[in-house]
Amino acid sequence: MTASRPGKVPNRSVNSRSSARKKAPRRTVIATRPTVCAKRVATLSLALLVGFGMLSYRLADLQLTPDPELQEGLGARVITQELAASRGQITDRWERPISHSLPATTIEANPRVISAEELPFVVAQLSDLVDTPPGVLMARLSRDSAFAYIARQVDEATAEAVRDLDIAGIRFRDEPRRTHPNGPCSGLAIVGRTDIDHVGISGLEEAYDRSLTGIAGSVVLESSADGESTIPNGEQVIEPAQPGQNVRTTLDRNVQYQTEQILAQAVEGVVGQRGIAIVMIPQTGEIIAAANVQRSSESGLVECTTTNLSAIWTYEPGSIIKPLTMAAVLEANAATPQELLHLPEQLVYTIEGGTKTYRDYFAHTETYYTPTDVMALSSNIGTIELATRLGADGLYNAFVEFGLGHRTALDFKGEASGILDPLDTHVLELSNAAIGQSIAVTGLQMLQGYNTIANGGVHVDPVLLTDDVGTGDRRRVVSEETAGSVLGMMSEVVASGTGTRAIVPGYEVAGKTGTSWQPCATGGYLCDPDEEGNGSRHYTASFGGIISNDYGPQLSIIVIVDDPTTDRYGGGAVAAPAFAEIAGYAVRQLQIVPGTAGPTGERVRADPAGLLETAGGSDSAVPTQ
Repeated sequence: MTASRPGKVPNRSVNSRSSARKKAPRRTVIATRPTVCAKRVATLSLALLVGFGMLSYRLADLQLTPDPELQEGLGARVITQELAASRGQITDRWERPISHSLPATTIEANPRVISAEELPFVVAQLSDLVDTPPGVLMARLSRDSAFAYIARQVDEATAEAVRDLDIAGIRFRDEPRRTHPNGPCSGLAIVGRTDIDHVGISGLEEAYDRSLTGIAGSVVLESSADGESTIPNGEQVIEPAQPGQNVRTTLDRNVQYQTEQILAQAVEGVVGQRGIAIVMIPQTGEIIAAANVQRSSESGLVECTTTNLSAIWTYEPGSIIKPLTMAAVLEANAATPQELLHLPEQLVYTIEGGTKTYRDYFAHTETYYTPTDVMALSSNIGTIELATRLGADGLYNAFVEFGLGHRTALDFKGEASGILDPLDTHVLELSNAAIGQSIAVTGLQMLQGYNTIANGGVHVDPVLLTDDVGTGDRRRVVSEETAGSVLGMMSEVVASGTGTRAIVPGYEVAGKTGTSWQPCATGGYLCDPDEEGNGSRHYTASFGGIISNDYGPQLSIIVIVDDPTTDRYGGGAVAAPAFAEIAGYAVRQLQIVPGTAGPTGERVRADPAGLLETAGGSDSAVPTQ
């Protein structure tokens, strides 16, 4: 028997090994974080901290101390423009503008846009159209700047002509310009002026500059990099401007203008040098008009001036002061209105080196005259005789009470106090002061004294702003009886005395003429005398008056014409007619109704003051009218 060979199982061992591998447990692999070095972490943290700190520092640095280069770049795209506040108006009593602002065109340029080759041609074109000199234009446009003025506040025709040139870099903008409806001068002696930047430099414009100016606003907006144009729909931040306040004066601009015209004609008619006219309401002290004219040294014409002569120019008033002298005499009971006075032909006083002689311009046809006659005829001798009774101290104190010798309550810039020194017992000081010589006053002071008489003896401060009406000082200077008596005497001056040419038909006029000598540079009251003692006189003619109707005094007016050089130089012949014209216009403009008892006769020419002779080697009496 043959032993059998074990049979071969195909692939058994292989399958077994394979099965064994398959059945063996699977090995699990777990991923772990790589090991990080602690130093690396610290270094990274420190770097981040330093970087954040540097960034924070830079941000703070830019806010607190901006880099000029960055700031310039930013400013080229974000610009701030000022919004000017409109300047308030200065108006008259009816709120009509005397001084106000209207838009005008200012021409500017960016010199960096104009090339050096084009510059001479551009300057030549512009200088033909604007008032800026070519040399100034060349200097402005040659600068390394983004801004230069070509011309400021030009008229529209000039602006349009420059626009037509179409020059690159030329810009136009509206800028306010101060204008005056009644002309470049009317009323400006009081109202004042502004400079080209709209800043008040004189008068009310300067005194009330802060309230007139207002508060400027601003607008912040995005613009192109060159700043030439704004970006549409860009960001804007606007702070509105607050307009200035109006200043309302007591003036009437029509009366002001017409008074200036009448005054200028009066001065021109007698070839004078300057003139002053003031119109006031005596009860309140409101100034309706204050005209100032002067002969131009350039043109030779009499023109309105912006110099406030009514408050800063002083002169020896002459006989226009006699109502104040008479009021002082009556108040002291040194005389009565109808007392009979003996008037000698002349008064002669012995002084060192000669004599002083006072005469009247008229012949004494009667032996006795009343104080009313003395006023109406403007007697120097009668006035001196009455003032001598009063005494030097009494006359001086009365003048001070009437407002002479010190500034008025208006306290204008540069206002004069005048000259009024205490009078000693020397007869010449008393005599000269009584007839308005050897003292100096302003026109405003003189009219203030007349207002006191018109107000029944009560002083009222002059007023220029409507807000100040009724707020000033009121004090009694003389009694109502004294003031009434003097007012009656002044009425006789106009009715039958030296002031008949001051009649205003339909109204009662009380006033006083004045014809005074002014001291000369050489020769005292005799200008440039020759060896024989001959020379000329510097006269000042004046008239002060009060216009009344059935309701009492309504207006007070003073007219002063300095240095008339024709044969008409007296107050009655020169100033009184101008007074009548101004008063006639003022009562119509202000609608002051006529009275039923006022004089309505035709105006007649008053006798001119005669040139008095010199006696005893000294000055003779001064003229009286």
